[in-house]
Amino acid sequence: MSSKKAASKSRKTVTQAVKQTKKSLRAERAQIAVPHPNHEFGYKHHIFIAKLKRGEVWALNQLNLPAKGQITPLFEMWPPNPGTAIKPAKPLTQHVSDLLGILAIEWANLPCYIDTQYLQAGGAPSPGNAQTVFATARNLNVNAVPVTSPYHSPQFQQVIRDTIKTDGRGVMLRLPVAFFDLPNPAGYLDGLTTFLEISRNEVDILIDLAFRPNVIEVQSLGGSCLNKLPHIGNWRTVTLAAGCFPESISDEPVGTWLPFNRSDWNGWLAIYGQRRSAKLRLPSYGDYGVRCGGKPNFIPNSPAPNIRYSAPQTTWVRKGPRTAGSMGAICADLVAQPHFSGTQFSQGDADIAAKAAMTNLTNGSAEQWIQWCTNHHLEMTASQIQNLP
Repeated sequence: MSSKKAASKSRKTVTQAVKQTKKSLRAERAQIAVPHPNHEFGYKHHIFIAKLKRGEVWALNQLNLPAKGQITPLFEMWPPNPGTAIKPAKPLTQHVSDLLGILAIEWANLPCYIDTQYLQAGGAPSPGNAQTVFATARNLNVNAVPVTSPYHSPQFQQVIRDTIKTDGRGVMLRLPVAFFDLPNPAGYLDGLTTFLEISRNEVDILIDLAFRPNVIEVQSLGGSCLNKLPHIGNWRTVTLAAGCFPESISDEPVGTWLPFNRSDWNGWLAIYGQRRSAKLRLPSYGDYGVRCGGKPNFIPNSPAPNIRYSAPQTTWVRKGPRTAGSMGAICADLVAQPHFSGTQFSQGDADIAAKAAMTNLTNGSAEQWIQWCTNHHLEMTASQIQNLP
């Protein structure tokens, strides 16, 4: 073996060992006991909606223990990426097992919601795929609550009913804005809970406003939906969620900090104040973190280096060129900004500062950038929620 090949093999061995060590540390971290309200939380709680991906699971795993107890993720399952001539697509069963396996190790027995609406067949959520997901979650001891919607088929609802009976954790009903424009929303909810054979106090309601970049729109639509929600005092939990981040930032300029209003949080906060004054039930807060919501998109090319950094009212975004050292430069600029929270605030902040100090010019991966920014965002949101009166 040549010296070059030997050196390459040695570096690969070291890299694999480091990855395994980090994985073991995350598994150990997940086993630390965390006080969590499970499925009985009030308004001081965060429902974080995300595709089930490694970056988001890492961000959750690395939270400080108090923040871990104040959040329940809602994971959206996504289909396997299309295959190529070199790398065939994974079978769905393997794809699901791999994703839920990561979750089982790094989130352990903490609760989560799982939504399978994007695992479709014939243009609609697949009952068979949902059954595969929840059976796999059960086998891996994932503490999952199934998510459904009044718009899904009777066959899909049957799978959800069976899951509720088997697991005994209740259900989440995810309601879009359009649902509240129906002539008889109470009838639909009563019919669905009857079909699912479940009481209202075993049901978590998620009002999902989707992408709403305007604070007034979040405030208006969110307030209206809450006022129209039947039996609002009888559900186990009620959450109002929205997203503030656009589907793409590819057309945004490079080399400058761009402010995106945290309309999801700012709109929710206005509703919270109004309902608190009126002594009405206060919803929990939900958002999509620093990504957009909606259907999963397969992006074959790596994005340009970027940071999405949450401040109390604004998400600051900066893109860099696709050149070596770009991410280090972005991070170095961020740590000098007044809205940087400091290295002690979160693991994401510590990693951003470490990247800023590195002389290594590699930019890293999009997964790493999402890890840092999501972890910081979740810590920021947890601190804001817990500081509410």
